[in-house]
Amino acid sequence: MKQAILLLSNKTDYVVHERYSKLAKDYGHKADVYLLFDITKGYNKQDLVHFERVYSFDVNSMIDDGYIALIEGFLGNCHYPVLVFHKEHPEYDYCWIVEDDVIFTGNWSVLFESFSDDSSDLIATRIRTYEDEPAWSWWRSMRAGEGVTLTKDKMYACFIPIYRLSARAIECLDVEMRNGWRGHFEGVVPTVLIKNGLTLRDLNGKGYGLAERVNPHFYSDSTHDCSPLHVQSFKKNMIYHPIKEKVSKKTYQRYCLLSVVGEYSIHKEWITGNVRRNYDVHLIVNDMSFGKHYDDADFVYGKAGRKIELIKDYFDNHKYLLNQYDYFFIIDEMCRMNVEQINELFIEMAQNNYEFSLLGMTMPCLRQDAMMQAIESDPERSIMFFE
Repeated sequence: MKQAILLLSNKTDYVVHERYSKLAKDYGHKADVYLLFDITKGYNKQDLVHFERVYSFDVNSMIDDGYIALIEGFLGNCHYPVLVFHKEHPEYDYCWIVEDDVIFTGNWSVLFESFSDDSSDLIATRIRTYEDEPAWSWWRSMRAGEGVTLTKDKMYACFIPIYRLSARAIECLDVEMRNGWRGHFEGVVPTVLIKNGLTLRDLNGKGYGLAERVNPHFYSDSTHDCSPLHVQSFKKNMIYHPIKEKVSKKTYQRYCLLSVVGEYSIHKEWITGNVRRNYDVHLIVNDMSFGKHYDDADFVYGKAGRKIELIKDYFDNHKYLLNQYDYFFIIDEMCRMNVEQINELFIEMAQNNYEFSLLGMTMPCLRQDAMMQAIESDPERSIMFFE
């Protein structure tokens, strides 16, 4: 059995590279690991040199090739690059597709090897019928191919930030997509496969068209969702999604500006203008706007929760950052300060060797040792993190 692991992304930052490298390290001896890379909006070839295998695709080219459903947009149609990949690489019996915001808290081989003897045509999560969840919003997007009547009792859905397709499933989907099937791929993919007599397997074991199997549960509702995950302790050998993060560089300035932000944050005032920043910008995005803010900072992290627990969680998961900066300024997302004012704050703090300063009760600026003490003790009880 020959397998490919496809890490789907349109980014090449350090986080994507690390996630690619972990897949290759954990399972590169059993499968070929590719970066399945979207070049639709352009790219720098130099950014791809750190990836051993890259398969690039362009949405416009796929539309020209006959996949006209993509005119409606790539989101919701993320299976099409796999169809194109298989045409050029028919040697693979199975393809695992992993989105770039999925992590596995263990060696990837534990998950992949659990299904090495499984002939299912689709392995996915949260497989369900229309009857199981009639309120799912994407049912109404589905349209059957020419000459096919689509009834509710034949409609299936799944959740597929991570999934596996067999070669015959990919070939079936290619034919049916060209025959006019369209709609959100989390509905279309399982529905088309069931219609054609192919088999489905939930990652937690349940079978559709085949027997249930006993295997470890690799996800739960709290670890695998479409919304930002809440702060939680990670369990071993579990899928976590979405784990959204950007690291744009591995060198640091002396000062750190940190903020918990949402869709309507005014943080762009802290990064624009003609004055050069003497600080790095770290954003913790606590709603669905991570993609909107991705280009706005040097470091971006996505998770849901209260401000105090999000800040503590950020440093608990990035302990090395506490040693990188002389001062940390925790700024409110609606604070109107410009680059020059923030630069001056850091300079004044450093020149006077201040331990901390409060710009209002919710905006502390902390020297490195004070920041470490606040994080390592109980920030809930610290006036420096009063909400």
